[in-house]
This record gives sequence, C-alpha cells and structure tokens, in this order.
Amino acid sequence: MLTSGSLGRRFMAADPVPVIAAGQARGEGRLIGTGISVCIVEDDDDLREELELALSSQGFLVRAFPESRDLYADLLREPAQLLLLDLGLPGEDGHSVLRRLKDAMRIGVVICSARTEVDERVRSMMTGADAFLVKPVDLRELVATLISVHRRVSGHASSSRERQWVIDDNGWTLHAPDGSLIPLTPSERTVMQSMFVSPGVAVMRDDLVAALGHSSDYYLDHRLDMLISRLRRKVRDLCGERLPLRAVRGIGFVFRP
Repeated sequence: MLTSGSLGRRFMAADPVPVIAAGQARGEGRLIGTGISVCIVEDDDDLREELELALSSQGFLVRAFPESRDLYADLLREPAQLLLLDLGLPGEDGHSVLRRLKDAMRIGVVICSARTEVDERVRSMMTGADAFLVKPVDLRELVATLISVHRRVSGHASSSRERQWVIDDNGWTLHAPDGSLIPLTPSERTVMQSMFVSPGVAVMRDDLVAALGHSSDYYLDHRLDMLISRLRRKVRDLCGERLPLRAVRGIGFVFRP
C-alpha cells in the first residue's frame, strides 16, 4: 500500500513503496508510477520540492517548475503525459495555462489548489481539467488520481489511433482518416513534415520559418498563417474533414493526428 501524508503541510516523502498489481507474483512488484512522466507547476518552493520528492519516490518521472514560462519551454523539448497544476500562479494563472495546453497537446491535467469554491472546480473542469484536488492532499489520493487520469488519457489515445492522419514517406501526400488523399505543395509538405516529427507537441513559428528556408526577420508571421489557412481550406474542400492543425498563441502550431 502507499504511504500516506498530507502534501501542502510540510510533508516529506517516505521510502519508495512497491505496488503489486493483481495477479503479479510478489517478486515482480514495481513502483506504481514507473514510466509515467509528470510535470508540476507550483510557485511555493517548499511544496514544489515535497511534491517532486513524493512522486519520484513512487516511480513517476517528475519535472517541477515555479511558473508557466518554464513549463512551456520544457514541453517544447520533451512532452509529458500528466500535469499537476496549481491555480494561483504568478503571472499567468492556472486557468490560462490549462486552456492553452489543452488546445496545444494531449496531456492529462490534475488541478491541485487551495481554492475550495465549487465555482473554481466547475470552471477548471469545464476548461479541460481531468481532476481537481484540494490542498492539503493525501499522497495516496494524489497518486491514485494521477494513475486514474493516466489510464483515461492513455486509453483515449489508443482508441484514437485507429483513425489517424498519415503522411507518405516521401511527404507529398497527406492521408485523411477517411482514406482521402490530399496532395501537398512544396511549402505545405515542409510544414506538415515538421509537424509530424512531434505530433501533439507545439512547433515554434521560428522553426517552421527556418524549415521553409527563410529568416524569421524576413518571413512575416502573416505569410505562415496564410499558408496554413490555405492548407486547412484545401483539406476541408477535398475530404470534408477539419485538419487538426491549430495555432498556439505566442508559440507556434500543434498538430494532433
């Protein structure tokens, strides 16, 4: 069983505890969070450290940040499966972070906040949160919630793989989920190949401009926007489906096949 302790009141993580899944032999136990990547955004330095230690002790791969800017920069380099998010952050608040990330990528989000009002919970869930926990939170409840959200998000990802957008090996043809074929121009091919390198992860505008062979100083933003707008319209006209290529404000674009 998991160790208990209230996170949010000077809790120190206990020793790692192996969790045995039903049907496993005793010698095959492993930590319950093994292999699951979690980002934490919490501006309280002590609590952020406690959360990082506690979740790491249960096998989670944890990266922790005090504010949203650090989170965005990290996610551009390496995506995460889960996010543990405080609402009362300096600068950009948790609701804004939640809304932006849910538009940009597939990630399970658990809110962990001292705010107890029903309106806050409802607003968070309507914005896209997968769960809402009130501080101080027991470690057992936190871990169980993260595991539950991970299962739901992973299950949705597995079922959605049956109908996906695919690009040819040579990059000149985009295959829609219904089997329609969309021929690509050289510029469209360059953009889509860049997006397929890291599906579900935002690609920076400057990187797309560089892939097109231009300098960001010379290549105006609206030219990239027009290129992507024309591609979306072409896809819609040829197959009737919406191309899941979306703008991420202040960052670039994300493709979620």
